[in-house]
Amino acid sequence: MAGRRQKKKVVKMKKRPRLFAGTLLLFFAAGLLFLFIQPLFKEHVSIYEVTETQIADNEIIRGIVLRDESVVKTKKKGYVNYYVGEGARIGANTVVYSIDETGQFEGDISSIETKDIPLSEDDTREIRSDIASFRNDFDLSLYGNVINFKYNIDNTLLKMTTVNLLEQLNKVMKKKKVTSSLELVKAKKPGIISFCSDGLEDLHIDTITAKHFENMNENWTQLRSTGPVEPGNAVYKIVNSEKWSVVLPLTGKQYKKISDKVVVPVIFKRDGLRAAADISTFIIDSAYYAKLDFDKYMIRYLDNRYLDIEIEFNNANGLKIPVSSILKKKFYVIPKQFITKGGENGSNGVMLLSYKKDGTKETTFKPADIYYETGKGKVYIDAALFEPGSLVVQGTKNGVKSMKLSKTAELDGVYNCNRGFCEFRHVEKLYSNGEYAIVSKGTQYGLSTYDHIILNPDMINEDDIIY
Repeated sequence: MAGRRQKKKVVKMKKRPRLFAGTLLLFFAAGLLFLFIQPLFKEHVSIYEVTETQIADNEIIRGIVLRDESVVKTKKKGYVNYYVGEGARIGANTVVYSIDETGQFEGDISSIETKDIPLSEDDTREIRSDIASFRNDFDLSLYGNVINFKYNIDNTLLKMTTVNLLEQLNKVMKKKKVTSSLELVKAKKPGIISFCSDGLEDLHIDTITAKHFENMNENWTQLRSTGPVEPGNAVYKIVNSEKWSVVLPLTGKQYKKISDKVVVPVIFKRDGLRAAADISTFIIDSAYYAKLDFDKYMIRYLDNRYLDIEIEFNNANGLKIPVSSILKKKFYVIPKQFITKGGENGSNGVMLLSYKKDGTKETTFKPADIYYETGKGKVYIDAALFEPGSLVVQGTKNGVKSMKLSKTAELDGVYNCNRGFCEFRHVEKLYSNGEYAIVSKGTQYGLSTYDHIILNPDMINEDDIIY
């Protein structure tokens, strides 16, 4: 029996379920994944660097020109010759034109040869301006523009030769024995001469309607004729004043921008001239309009009924910051005399007055930075530092003066983070377009170029440290 091998008893182990361990590992992995992904979707505090720039809110609008003008008509039939040029200033009794009923003088007047006349810089500039305007507005489908260009050049040259023409006319008249058929017609009143008409000379601010702005294209008729004229024909136009206006159609948004303005800067797109215009706004049949008034430059645009005007609705130069960075903060407004120095580092603050349980008075120094100072000696201190109705005191020659903190005001500002934590800085908005704002530069307690500010201040608090 000793040699017999004993049988070993094998005990089969019961397997434990691994469901709990697997679930635990699954939750652990999900937690790690969440911690890894969460920062990718979480909005972070963003920092913006302040820069200096200029924002202009300009719009170009085509308007209609109003002048104090009238068309002069001839009373006789005959051939007309002119002795003044486009844009010439004339006085009463100035010879404007002659009319030859029989044609007896037509050949002699037409053959008058003027002396050589040197062109001044202004003359050359005027001719070049006529040529440039023709080139800019040239359209193969509008042959009338070519005729207008010819007349403009003729008018310009006629203005330069007026004196010589009158001298030669007197010589012709002396040679002729019969002069009854030739009449020299003089102006009845002073003004500025023009030889273009578009039928809108009687247009007035009270007669403006929306239809006048439906087809704003120049439609001039040249009054200078090379053939005979009939009685009642228009021979020239006279403008009685250098004061003139441009009426502009506006959208509701444009109307709101300038309805409270009295003067606006404008740019004439035809030649780039900058000017300041007196402005008034009005509404006709639910349509919005603006009238720009000028007291000079009328002659410059004498041959224009419509002008493209660029209005500078807003023009600001300062520090550019995103609108999203601006927040409001509440302050107590107190006289600056109540601000004193105290504490371990000699910081700004106020002396608070309180009462002990036994009724005795007690004053304690409370640090309080100045965030804004008015021109009337008032300063703004953080309202969050004080209980409503707190008393502050000031020492005077006559004793102690106290006041209750009650007057509050809000300021626009941003969180400055130059020193690694959020500091409120007041900003004065000059202009805002919904995305960016221009604020004053160089203001006390304000911002400077290259300052760093918080782009999304709703995610952080004042004095929070920026990591």
